[in-house]
Amino acid sequence: MNDQQLATSLRMAALMPAYLRNTISDTDREELEQWLAASDSNRRAMEELLNADKAGKEWRDLTYYKQRTEAANGKVLAKIGQRPSRHIHLYRAAAVAALLISAVAFIWLSREQKAAVPAQSIHVADILPGSQKAKLVLSNGESLALDQDADTSFMQGASVKVQQQQGLLAYQDFDAGTDDIQFHQLITPNGGEYHLQLEDGTHVWLNAASSLRFPTRFAGSERRVQLTGEAYFEVAKDAKHPFIVDVQERASVEVLGTHFNINAYTDEENIHTTLLEGAVAVATASDRRRIAPGQQAVVRPGAGHPIIVGAADTVRAIAWKNGVFDFNDAKLTEVMRQVSRWYDIQVVYEQGVPDIRVWGRMKRNQNLQQLIRILNGMDVRARLEDRKLIVMP
Repeated sequence: MNDQQLATSLRMAALMPAYLRNTISDTDREELEQWLAASDSNRRAMEELLNADKAGKEWRDLTYYKQRTEAANGKVLAKIGQRPSRHIHLYRAAAVAALLISAVAFIWLSREQKAAVPAQSIHVADILPGSQKAKLVLSNGESLALDQDADTSFMQGASVKVQQQQGLLAYQDFDAGTDDIQFHQLITPNGGEYHLQLEDGTHVWLNAASSLRFPTRFAGSERRVQLTGEAYFEVAKDAKHPFIVDVQERASVEVLGTHFNINAYTDEENIHTTLLEGAVAVATASDRRRIAPGQQAVVRPGAGHPIIVGAADTVRAIAWKNGVFDFNDAKLTEVMRQVSRWYDIQVVYEQGVPDIRVWGRMKRNQNLQQLIRILNGMDVRARLEDRKLIVMP
């Protein structure tokens, strides 16, 4: 890449944040999309820049946590009337002591932050976290309530057995020769998640406020399902029958056997497909891209936009499946959308949205008041009123 090409690539990269947020001007959007469509080398250049930006972001993250730790260490040492030695790093014993100080500093800082929580942000009411619950809609419109404790089984048609046990809904076909195919839909509410095993052995984990429409058994040359919301897939390998996920009538993801996550909530602007293992192709009406493990494809709303592929934070992408909120330099609005879905609450901003970035990993199995206390320690002031979380300036 020569200097002029590099300069153009950097200028195009500078437009990417506004492009992905859909706040870019029409003139800049047209220029960027024409540049991306002009050649594969332009796309590769953009992906290299995005990857480099991710690496830089990870370094900034490490720097941030290092600064927080050093600040905490300084506060603790000031409290106990000691000063850190300039040459402490030269001594092994001192290194062990530094680790202990860091641990104490973390505990001390956490307590200090909790003590600083305004009294009005703590309300006597509390809300439990989400749990394994969903609704299964059958082909005749009948619906069944599912939860962690339910233990039921029934036949769907002449050959398909449906069994629900300990939070897993599983389909098993006993007669592949039958033509009896029906469509079911699994729907998780706000505050719910569920695990599904399709007839071919594919496993799907649905996040809160999501739905998956699927056949009770697969037939023909492909395996096709429809998704809204967010789901993690572990697709059973079958080279002769590709697995296709249709997403909001905006995109499709085609695989043969792989592990990937799709985030396609209607209140999120972009569709994100993150690949952990195998290979997938993401397609829209105007574009098609293959992505490799560790990459993420971003589909923007509207027709004619190119699919953007870049490096992915795979741990963050599937944190929800592992029972964790992962807020690594996340916008407050993004954090609150996740909190709203998981706790089935309404979020209200008392005086506009505070310009706050949220850091940290938090377990999803804690009550809402515990989460509020943690967020208060991150300068997010909030109070709970019934099922409404009020975010204060």
